[in-house]
Amino acid sequence: MKRIRFIFYVAKFEWRNLFIKGRKIRVVDDGISLWTGLFNWFTPGYSHMSVWIESDFRDFKAYVLDYEHKAKFLSFTGTCYTSTMRGDDNGTVSRPASAVFTNPPRWEYMELEVTDESFEEAKAWADERVRLNKGYSKRDLLRFAMPLWMLKGLKIADPDREICSEHGEGWATRLWTSATTKLLFYILIRSPRRLWRDLVRRHKVATYSLATGKMVRDENGKKVKA
Repeated sequence: MKRIRFIFYVAKFEWRNLFIKGRKIRVVDDGISLWTGLFNWFTPGYSHMSVWIESDFRDFKAYVLDYEHKAKFLSFTGTCYTSTMRGDDNGTVSRPASAVFTNPPRWEYMELEVTDESFEEAKAWADERVRLNKGYSKRDLLRFAMPLWMLKGLKIADPDREICSEHGEGWATRLWTSATTKLLFYILIRSPRRLWRDLVRRHKVATYSLATGKMVRDENGKKVKA
């Protein structure tokens, strides 16, 4: 069996950011979270997601020794797969987890076990998507606003491009045969919020804080009191 994590970035939108001078507004993250939240009530304010696989040592973290300062610090290991328009890693990419999780309090994850066979099939598919990466354009943000069938009707849906949640769905459809691509085709708005909700409903799995490792939502998706 293999362990795999679906990990979600929490957008921290606050209305006061619009009025207080010096407050930083993240237009894309906040916009995705707010818009897709209209179609996914009572879901966490996620705006981005990645699929996180274990390192060769079958773990997601390790303590690294700093001999110069005689100390050790926690580092995240493994590889993250996603589609992003952030920085130089543009489009469908795979990156070291240590380079992705620079702000752990903003990430939450769910961990599941899958068979070796389904894992290898999904990973092979993801590696091929990375190899054929065609980048990420601003037009691709329309995928957060329209269903896939409508995008195809308007002829603006490039099958070789994808948003993060579509890539996550691609993993899900290959890891579990119960997920069907036909059903995903008719999802009204594809988003990290929707993918999180579908995984909770299908697998009854809890959600944890990356920073603390503590449960933040139970297996039914309900928020856990601190």
